Formats: sequence, structure tokens, C-alpha cells
Amino acid sequence: MSDRQQEFPFSPELCSSLPAPCRKRNGSWLAGLIVFSVILLCVSLLPFGAPATPDSGQGLPLGLVSLPGYAAQTIGRVLAGLVLSLLSALLCVALIFRSRWAAKCLLPLLDVGQSFPVLALPLLALPFVQNLIPAQTAGVEAVVVMTIWCSQFWGMVQVLCQRFYGVPAELEDVVCCFGLTSWQKFWQLEVPFAIPALVRKTMLSMGGSWFAALYAESVVPNGQNGLFAGLGSYVRHAASTRDVGALLASLACMAVIIVLFDQFLFRPLSVWAVRFQPSKVGDPPLAEPWFLRLLRRTHVFRLCVLFCVGVGRRFSRLSFGARYVQKHKVDISSGHYGWVASGVGISVVVLAGALAWPGLHGAYGLPIVVTVVLCGGITGLRVFAMLALASLIWIPLGVWLGLRPSHAKGVQRLIQYCTIFPSYLFFPLWAAGLAICPFVPTYWQSPLIALGAQWYIALGVLAGARAFPSDLLEAARNLNVNGSLWWRKVLLPGILPYYLAGLVAATGNAWNVAIAAEWLVWGQTRLSVTGLGSFMASASAYGNVRAVALSAVTMCLFMMFLNTFLWRPLSDHVSRRLKLN
Repeated sequence: MSDRQQEFPFSPELCSSLPAPCRKRNGSWLAGLIVFSVILLCVSLLPFGAPATPDSGQGLPLGLVSLPGYAAQTIGRVLAGLVLSLLSALLCVALIFRSRWAAKCLLPLLDVGQSFPVLALPLLALPFVQNLIPAQTAGVEAVVVMTIWCSQFWGMVQVLCQRFYGVPAELEDVVCCFGLTSWQKFWQLEVPFAIPALVRKTMLSMGGSWFAALYAESVVPNGQNGLFAGLGSYVRHAASTRDVGALLASLACMAVIIVLFDQFLFRPLSVWAVRFQPSKVGDPPLAEPWFLRLLRRTHVFRLCVLFCVGVGRRFSRLSFGARYVQKHKVDISSGHYGWVASGVGISVVVLAGALAWPGLHGAYGLPIVVTVVLCGGITGLRVFAMLALASLIWIPLGVWLGLRPSHAKGVQRLIQYCTIFPSYLFFPLWAAGLAICPFVPTYWQSPLIALGAQWYIALGVLAGARAFPSDLLEAARNLNVNGSLWWRKVLLPGILPYYLAGLVAATGNAWNVAIAAEWLVWGQTRLSVTGLGSFMASASAYGNVRAVALSAVTMCLFMMFLNTFLWRPLSDHVSRRLKLN
């Protein structure tokens, strides 16, 4: 019996929002309003900032000899961000599931945080860091790592909440029978049950993490006077000096990094994580990748693994917390406490609004607010137009490939690599092409928004077509259902949950990418199109931190509006009406 090839398929739960029980514990709309009123108060207190320091003539050396060193620094920051996001996600989910009041405080923050544009963080934080400690790079390093953390943290928390709520009842009964404490249940049942989905989500979000890392490094002016280096700073300096050879070298270097991460980290992790997911009886085991086989045969590695396993078992068996007892989850909040909490929340909103109004009115005024809202609408139309075009391409192509298993497996692996590869490295080359051809309209920058986001749609359609039941296809063939009727009544309803999950992920990615795609730099030439991303990048270039903050809050509001009134109701309707079981 041959071993199965390693395969972690795309599933809709990886891109969906927080589960319904979490949303019920989220307090209400008042909790989100409190968060936003506090954010607006912080925005009103921001200083105007100083104009960004232009790049001086000296910059990072662009020789191929120095490129591996820059890549190693970027890899170190990405790994630090991944470890930090994993630890903070576990802590956050533990607080959410162990404390009702912690859930009331954290879940509104999560709703806002997963809609906040990640690429706005370095634009907001770097001016303060460079003014406070201009000669040190520690603050800039922290900002870059925090940007990478933000690109992974919200997705990890979302998947952990979904898996924790999806623990089967029979496993809960086993926990009760063994009398495990809440600490032991967390580490011995809930975390292992969530590991496969957590690994898949991390792999799916790596493209956004690499994009965030490169963009955060590239917005540091002049590589922080040559002291701060990384692959993003290298690409920025190559674009400012119009060095196409250096840009092509960075593309090749990034491709090597992606392959190394896949071979040495994610493939071994994927095979290791499969042991924690339920499998059918009689399924052949997964084929182990070569690096994992090599590690298993290494004596030193086996000793380290045994030591770590022993420490982990002792750590997970500590008797912290009370004994777990299954019980029905009832809302125990009384009417009096509910009225008190609502009164306190409304008081906080009114107080924060009264304190924020003088600063907001004096700093912005109605014309700037209207301009920002209109720019957000233009960016939203551009995002949906590009994703609609990508859908028209990938729905028929993905269905054609997904219904042919001999072609689908290799194409899916290629699409997964494209999903991880950061499209940011193509932006300077695209800007070079637009600068060389001045007769080309500026709206040709728009395809950059969907350059990386399209792969989420492709993965969703391909996974949906591969998961489509063959007996339904055979029944449609026997009933002679073909043409447009076959698409409308058979195939599109079957792949819609997967396509919708990919579309939601692509939309979130495209909104973030718009910050970089709508404002391109090639040498001394700046190419921009009207939109919220170009408004934010332009404000950052002139040191207007308040305008950057207003743009980021507006983009967050747009994404929250879409999540609340479009994606979440549509996902609930699809999961309710189009279930095959």
C-alpha cells in the first residue's frame, strides 16, 4: 500500500469570520462603538508630524554579495513575528474561553483588529519611533515585527476560536471522565485539536506576512541611514536607483526563500500536524518529506525532541484551574448588570466623542473627511472590479482543472506557491513599465491590487471543484443537464462556499495591497491613482500622521461594514442553504 502524498486542502473555515457563539458573546454593537470612540480619541491627540526625510544619495549596497545578508535579516523578523503571534494568540484565546469578562473586552477588539489595514501600521508608528530614537534601529525592528505579528495574529485567533468551539462532544466526555482541569484540557485537548487548522491558516497567511514585512522595511527612509537593512529596503533602494538587475535578483532570492520555508518548515509541520486530525480507518499514512526523515534519523535531534516532549507533557499536566465539568452554556448576566454595563459604555462613548471632537474638527474639517470617504469608495469600486475580473478568469479555469484530478494536484501546488509569494516585488517592475510608456493611462495600476489576491479565489474554486461529489455529477449527466443549467443548478451552488471563502480572503488582501499599489515610485517618478491607498501613502510622504490615521480608520470602517452587512450574512446563508449533508 503506497503512502498518500502530503496535501492540506483549502477549506472555507480558514477564511470565515469568528464563529456564531463568539459573536453572541461579543456584547453588542455598543462594544464596537466603544472601541471606535477610543480610537478616534487617540487619532485626535496625534501630532501633525514632520515631513518624511528624503532619501540621501547613499543607500544600501545593491551587490549580490550583500543580498543573502538582507534576506537573512528579513527571515529573522518574519520568524520572530510568527512566534510572537502564535504565543499571543494562544494567550488571547485562553482568556476568551476562560473568562466571560475577558471575552467581552477582547472580542470587540478582534472584530476591529482583523479589519484594520496592516500596511498602515508602519506608516503610523515609524514617524514616532524615528523622532524618539532616531539613531537606533531597535524601535524600527519592533515596528516591522509588530506589522508581521498583526498579519498573522487575527487569523490565528479566528481559527483557534473555530476549532475550540468545534471540539466533538465525545472528546469533552473523555475530559470529564479523566477529571482534567481547565489548564490540562486546554493543552491536551483543545490546542492539539486546533493544530491542523492552525498550520493551514499560517501557511495561507504567509503571503500577507511576507508582503507586510517587505513593505514595512521599504517605508523606512533611506534604510534608517544605512543602519537598518532588509530585503524590503533593498527593493526600495533598487527602485529609487532604477536598477532592474537588483529587482530581478530580489525576485530570485524570494523564490529561494519560499522554497526553503516550504521544504524545511511547512512540509514537516504539515505532516506532523496530520497526527492531530481525525482520519478514516484504512487510510494510508502520509509520505514523509525528506527533511523530516533526515531529522528522525539524527540522534541529536531525537534527543532534543524527547527532551521537549517530556517538558511539554509535564507543562500540560500541571493541575492549574478547576476540574472541567460539562454544562450547558447559559447567559448568566442579569438585567441589572446589563443595564449598568450599557450605561458605562454609553458614558465612555459620549466622553470620548466630546474629547475627540475639538481635535478632529480642527485637524481635518468636513472637506478632508468627505475626500477620504470618496477615496475609500473609489478604492472599493476598484477592488471589486479587479476581483470580479479575476473571478471571471478563475471560475471556469478552476472548475476545468478541479474536475480533472490528474491536472489539479500539480496546479494546486503551483497556486499555493503563488499565494505565498509576495506580489510587492513586482510593483517596482510594473512602475518601470508605466514610466517607460507615458501614454498608458494611470488606471493600469489597478491590476496590481488583484495580482496577489487572485490566488485565494483560484484556491477556493479549485478546492470546491475537487471536493464536488462525483455522484451528483453523474446524476446530472444521466439527467442530461448541461450548458447554463448545469452551471446554475449543479456546479456553482456546489462550489459557492469555497469560492465565497476565497473571495472574502481576496477582498481583505486587496484592501491592504491598495495602500502600496495606488502609490508607486520609480526613480524620481511617483505614479498614483485616486484612492484611499494613494491618499494614505501621500499623507505619509508629507509626514501628516493625522491624515494617515484618518485614512486607516476609514478603511477599517469600510472593511467592517462589508464584513457585517455583506460577507457574514452571505456566508451564513450559504452554509445554511447549500450544505450537501
